[in-house]
Amino acid sequence: MSGLKHTTILIVEDQMQIRGLLASVLRTFGVGNILRASNGAEAIDLLRTVSRDPAAAGAGRVDAVLSDWVMHPVDGAMLLRWVRKHKESPNRFLPFVMITAFSDPARVQLARDLGVTEFLSKPFSAQSVAIHLMAALKDKRRFVKIGNFFGPDRRRREALSPEERRDAEASDEAKGVTFYDPPQDLRRRMANESIDIQKVLDVQREMDNWAEDFRDWTLDYIKQIDAALEACRASQTADRRKPFNRINFLAHEMRGQGGTFGYPLVSRVARSLFDLTLHNLDRSDSCCDLIGEHIRILKAVVRDKIKGDGGMIGRELLDELQRANAKFLRNSAGLQFVSRDFQEANKAALDADEVPKPKRAPAKKQLLSPSVEDVEVEVVDSDPDQDGDGD
Repeated sequence: MSGLKHTTILIVEDQMQIRGLLASVLRTFGVGNILRASNGAEAIDLLRTVSRDPAAAGAGRVDAVLSDWVMHPVDGAMLLRWVRKHKESPNRFLPFVMITAFSDPARVQLARDLGVTEFLSKPFSAQSVAIHLMAALKDKRRFVKIGNFFGPDRRRREALSPEERRDAEASDEAKGVTFYDPPQDLRRRMANESIDIQKVLDVQREMDNWAEDFRDWTLDYIKQIDAALEACRASQTADRRKPFNRINFLAHEMRGQGGTFGYPLVSRVARSLFDLTLHNLDRSDSCCDLIGEHIRILKAVVRDKIKGDGGMIGRELLDELQRANAKFLRNSAGLQFVSRDFQEANKAALDADEVPKPKRAPAKKQLLSPSVEDVEVEVVDSDPDQDGDGD
């Protein structure tokens, strides 16, 4: 385990709790030195300091970066671009793991085009952190420079036919393709390194113990969303962009954390809220009402400690949310005001016919035969007190 013991990992994450969790995970895995930054700008300053004044930085080098994507003022994508292309970057071959709740194909493709080494989706588990970290540290791919791209070869297969290999094509030089071999020091140190499965289990148990703390964090997020919603209601539609952006950011943070701490329903509801407010084109009162419905369901999940899928209660809550979403979409001024993901997630509920309320069958009338028209019919009152004689 000497490889990890002498390894320095930089964690870049704007949420203090997640920074602490990742540091605890890496420490249990045996990583010897852990540096932290709260956003991409801090990370860039720290990487510059490592190359100029290692004693001040607390490390002589950084072996890998674990970075969140959405951060302010500098996000993970900008940090990765700086690492790969800037002349002040201390190591353009630095293994880089992007951690984000954005796992759609377009976002993954963008990360690849920026030169990411590994892509870790939130919510994450101890096992997924271990797998992606070790894959990044042991990555054997050469780096490729072509046009504006510089990063690990985006084709991961090692066994390629002669026709598939770019370096065997006569046109490579004409195309401006250049290959680089990264420094071998890290690869040699990590060659025989592995993470014991027992350590993974220990870390997962430790992550499970953070669930109670996660409830407190989530309640704080909900309070902030509540405050932003009140700011929306107190302002004109045209002035609601800033609080809507705040709601969208908080929803993004929540959707990436719920499943990590055993509350996948939080992630599901937060994902719906994120998609609803993604473009912020519909800032109507009805949209505010739907945001309030998301908040109500989030509060129910956290208040009642509904873990896992929540069973019947969880299904009922999600059904309520989908019905509310479908009603909003059905009555919306235009579907172009909400994201495609929000529409797709609620398509089934939107397409479903509204179940009509069962109509009560009309009371049957007693028909009298013409032959018995003069027969006296006695009417029995079903309420003995209707005549006023009852107590």
